[in-house]
Amino acid sequence: MFARSPRDSTRIRPKTWLVLAASALFVACSAGPEERLTAARAAASDKDLEAFAKFFTQDSANLLRDMVAAGERSKIRYLKDPFSVLPEGDLEDVLIDGNSAILKVKGRRGSEEIRMFMENDEWSIDLYSLKGLWAPLRGESP
Repeated sequence: MFARSPRDSTRIRPKTWLVLAASALFVACSAGPEERLTAARAAASDKDLEAFAKFFTQDSANLLRDMVAAGERSKIRYLKDPFSVLPEGDLEDVLIDGNSAILKVKGRRGSEEIRMFMENDEWSIDLYSLKGLWAPLRGESP
């Protein structure tokens, strides 16, 4: 057919540039665990359950929604304020190991950990690992 010059083999086609640029943009826009925690805290302060639930793993979000719905139906609320399950305080450390992360938060009640997992290309909070979820069983407030 047609002979290619050596220069043609090192040239990047426009379509390839587009794919590379889109990939770089996706990676740059992917929020880290710290940013996701900050956004989850903002959603909690807005008291918007659906917006707040988006920052949790799918299983965690379903449990949170179900607990709120059951509390509204029965008038017996396990969590008085579902938005208070996240520990308050300053972020001390972030440990990332593959698709999991542990965020250490130091607040007025001492240090607590928040476990996050990479789910659907986003860092998501594991509700089951939060002390605030289990506090009512221990007779404490979250």
